[in-house]
Amino acid sequence: MKFRILPVLVLMLALLPVLTGCGKQEGSTDAQAQEKSVVFRFQGENVTLGEVFLYALPVIEDYEKTYGQDIWSMIVTIGDDKKQDMKTLTRKDVIENIVKVKVLVAKSTEYKINLTEEEKQDAEQETEAFWKNLTDEQIESMELNRNLVYQCMTENRLAAKVYEAIMDESGIEISDEEARETTFYDLYFPCYREKSNGTLSKMSDEEKKEQYDMALQAYDMLISPLDENTSRDPAAIASYFGLKDAAYYTSTPQEIRETYGKDISDMLYTLKDGSCSLVTETEYGYHIFYMKALTDRAATDKKKEKIEREKRNEYFSTRYAEWLKALDANYHYEDSVDFTVYDRIVF
Repeated sequence: MKFRILPVLVLMLALLPVLTGCGKQEGSTDAQAQEKSVVFRFQGENVTLGEVFLYALPVIEDYEKTYGQDIWSMIVTIGDDKKQDMKTLTRKDVIENIVKVKVLVAKSTEYKINLTEEEKQDAEQETEAFWKNLTDEQIESMELNRNLVYQCMTENRLAAKVYEAIMDESGIEISDEEARETTFYDLYFPCYREKSNGTLSKMSDEEKKEQYDMALQAYDMLISPLDENTSRDPAAIASYFGLKDAAYYTSTPQEIRETYGKDISDMLYTLKDGSCSLVTETEYGYHIFYMKALTDRAATDKKKEKIEREKRNEYFSTRYAEWLKALDANYHYEDSVDFTVYDRIVF
């Protein structure tokens, strides 16, 4: 699941948006009262209830708008088949991603990255827009002010720039070959019947011959010039012959090999876009493969993004673990967070 947040506040870390924590809040004169609103400390700085709320608010609103208020009691499976409710999982993600942004901001000096005046002005405008959407009750109960919102906006922008600089030095590039998705149509004439109990039974030799003859007819139709009686649309041909299991598939080379075997996979990749195979026999029946796109551009680009995101996350995670330990070795979510204070934010 992917959260939507203010336009410039999206930072792809573990597929969650990031809205940073922002150091000490200005405007508080009562040190004891401020201490009561501290959710946790990182690098010697207080992360207050207001800071955490500014980050959590868009997540809460987006989840409840998309999935309803019952989302927080939903049980999800995480690593090693462990189960956890969405409220507990999301509350931890909120805090952990604030820490990620603080680590990135801390690295901005090393990477010699600052915000431009234009970026600061944009943050001012977004601060005003965000502030206007807050209710009086939220401002009072969460101890918010404009300066706190502005600091969050600017720090989040800075963290995003540092993250991109880190990714630039990673040298991660995904080729078409690595991400290839191929789209083809399988005109499939089965030589098995499925029984009511789900098991398969072989057709007789005579029935198999009938299937083969129909496959030959379908092949002739597929390669014939278009006219009023024939069609080169494989889906239309499948409908004509009543083929229930014929369909378009978009698959990786590995998935094709796993489904059809190496020989058919190798044969498929000799086809050109818009061409078709001869009638091909497998242990389950006869096939004619129509190649729509050896490299499906849209599907391949989407796969590229997925692979790149995974590699970027892996690259960042390794460095982040080292940086976190160096910056604040004592930080641990379970031990560092004051859950009594955090519970004032309602999920």
